[in-house]
Amino acid sequence: MKVVNQEKVKNYILRLIKSKRKDYVKATIEAFDISKSSVYNYVKQMENDGLIEKKEGEYTLRTAFYHYIFKNDGTLGEDHVYNQFISKHIQFKKNVNTIWNYAFTEMMNNAIEHSEAENISVGILQNYLETQILISDDGIGIFKNIQRFMKESRNETISLRECVSLLFAGRFTTAKQYHTGEGIFFTSHIMDEFVIYSDDNFFTRNNFSSLQMENENLHNFMKMNKGTLVRMTLNNNTKKVLSEVFNAFAPVDEGFIKTTIPIAHMFSGGNPVSRSEARRLLESVSVFSDIKLDFSDVDEIGQGFAHELFVLGKKKYPHIDLKTINTCKAVEEMIRRVINTAALS
Repeated sequence: MKVVNQEKVKNYILRLIKSKRKDYVKATIEAFDISKSSVYNYVKQMENDGLIEKKEGEYTLRTAFYHYIFKNDGTLGEDHVYNQFISKHIQFKKNVNTIWNYAFTEMMNNAIEHSEAENISVGILQNYLETQILISDDGIGIFKNIQRFMKESRNETISLRECVSLLFAGRFTTAKQYHTGEGIFFTSHIMDEFVIYSDDNFFTRNNFSSLQMENENLHNFMKMNKGTLVRMTLNNNTKKVLSEVFNAFAPVDEGFIKTTIPIAHMFSGGNPVSRSEARRLLESVSVFSDIKLDFSDVDEIGQGFAHELFVLGKKKYPHIDLKTINTCKAVEEMIRRVINTAALS
């Protein structure tokens, strides 16, 4: 008789229900070779346990929602907020608790110290599979803050979309005397989903098409948000370990020397063509020595962009090692073309 891992079956069904798969019964039967009655028993038990509920004749994951509002009056501390209000909702394995402690306090600190907000709102949406935390403020907005910083410190006028691109590499901060600029980088890498929304612009390492703001509570957050909204989602049983993410980009003996740039997200339109785009990219990664350029979802690049990045950039920044990953044929050919042409001159 085949032994079935009940927890695996339960999680499988829940994931299918979460993704709105109407054939979850058939799919579970095929995946685990169990009877239809067994699947229905699992479903009924999960309904009795409060993990799922029926809405308009369809099962959905039962989600709890907790909401807190804090006055940013100069006495607010991110550690106090986490310990007094958030940690009681984060009761998982040690690795998961550690991740949430780091991610929440980093993003809450940004809201407290950089947003110029009077009010900061925190929402927690939680079901059996995952936890989502939203941090919203009524301040200046993260991208407008970066835009102002670039104008005041460097006399550069850049668009809000260009401000988004400055966050991808890591180590960018508007307050170097107090911050390293690592918080957003490492939080965005450790989370299953991480999004910053402000002034109709998104920063995310996830697929843009996946940013469907379907949840009613999230819609309410978006409406009340006049500054910045940070949205973080993590599987409650993730096997991720925070120290492993740090070690991947910041080896103990070398520091934060590695970064990965999702090219399609960094540039408007996803297919960079100009030399100015390449120069901006090089400047943002010039403090690193090991850089991966991820060309996922990039169909082509311009000759000027490729030449500036892979030929002139190598000369200007000889200390950096540019590696490319997930390149399509057209991108590979353009890179080879500019490098081979340069070698002939």
